[in-house]
Amino acid sequence: MDEQGKDGRRLAAAGASLVLRLSVGVLFFAAGMGKFFSEPGAAGVSKGIAAQFTDTWLPSFLVIPYAYVLPYAEVILGALLVVGLFTRTSLFVAGLLLVSLAFGQMVLQSHAVAGTNFNYALIAAVALWFASMDNRISVDYLAGLKKKK
Repeated sequence: MDEQGKDGRRLAAAGASLVLRLSVGVLFFAAGMGKFFSEPGAAGVSKGIAAQFTDTWLPSFLVIPYAYVLPYAEVILGALLVVGLFTRTSLFVAGLLLVSLAFGQMVLQSHAVAGTNFNYALIAAVALWFASMDNRISVDYLAGLKKKK
């Protein structure tokens, strides 16, 4: 393949990485900020999340800390992904978080919501794949945190 063809593919991968990364980042940032600015606030939302699992087999000593950390994790991951900082690590963690959210929804028998979360996890995985090929539209690239090709 000639150099022009390779450059075109890299640019397409960079564009795909940007669009997918922004999609996951905005999803997380909006979800987290929504918890902070909702009527009960982040603590109230976290209590509500924990209350949903009281009659399930998941132990409260795992659910309660998870519920309280979730809004902060969503905002931080979302912000990192939107600007493209620590992109590959952030996408990997976002994917794991989405799988854990889907797992919780399956425990609650909310399989449609779990399916949606698995779709978002797939988007995060594809974004990670594209970011590993070319992540030039990011703070990582501009700051030299990722080796330039």
